[in-house]
Amino acid sequence: MRLPSFPPFDRHPPRFVSVNQHRTAYIRHGQGPPLVLLHGYAGAIWNWEHQIEPLGRRFTLFIPDLIGQGLSDKPRIAYTPAFNVEWFRGFLDAVGVGRAAIVGHSMGAGLALSLALTHPDHVDRLVLISGFPRGLLDHLKSSQLRRLHQFGSGWLFGLGYRLLGRRAFRKFIGGLVTDRSLVTTAVIERAYRLRKDCGKARPLWSSLEHVADWENDYAPRLGSVRCPVQIIWGQQDRFISLAAGEDLHRTIPGSRLAVLPDTGHLPMWERPDDVNRLITEFLLPPFLDLCTTMRL
Repeated sequence: MRLPSFPPFDRHPPRFVSVNQHRTAYIRHGQGPPLVLLHGYAGAIWNWEHQIEPLGRRFTLFIPDLIGQGLSDKPRIAYTPAFNVEWFRGFLDAVGVGRAAIVGHSMGAGLALSLALTHPDHVDRLVLISGFPRGLLDHLKSSQLRRLHQFGSGWLFGLGYRLLGRRAFRKFIGGLVTDRSLVTTAVIERAYRLRKDCGKARPLWSSLEHVADWENDYAPRLGSVRCPVQIIWGQQDRFISLAAGEDLHRTIPGSRLAVLPDTGHLPMWERPDDVNRLITEFLLPPFLDLCTTMRL
């Protein structure tokens, strides 16, 4: 595989580690207590490009491409929440991290919550960005994704994925942010090249197929999460509604919720300074007013 040369890989070349016999790509950077950053559905390491340097000054960052996505292996298996949790636990073991603070975005937030529910000794604190609620499909504001899940087929999904061009990427990424000036030609080219050189549709479709497993096996237990939790949500999220974040806040005891105005589904990309500050203040003492709701 030819390694990409675009940001952040131009300054932080990816490393690779074997996790349950599957190769996982990740970036390690910084000094301090361990902090793991998990991207969301159809995401990649580059989603955290604005966090690497600022957070790396206070933490040792571990930023993987989730199994089945980005530069990581894409085995032909069922991408169930249980499989993803065991992969994630194996990743932490492989990089020598016994316990860490975890930041998850969207589906990555669901993975972080799943680990906290099944292996709480591995999780120090959680920061959940734009995810992951109960009744996910009810909260989805993306009608296309809801329709795909209900009526689509793996074959049709795969065909569409292979034909996905730069114009479609611009429309998709533009729908995740409120400031569409951020969706530059360079951003579109990066997403397109990753899909063309490294992407496969099957893991993404399999993840959609197993949303019900999350709803049945993990969502009913969200109230039993006991580690400190910070939730961050964009007020104008057009993918998963703010109501989902508010419901998640009510469900997890002692959680705190920060709502960012004029922000969509990618707060860490659209409002990086605010997100980096919220993460740092939450993870480093003192921790105050854990039950408050802030609107910035």
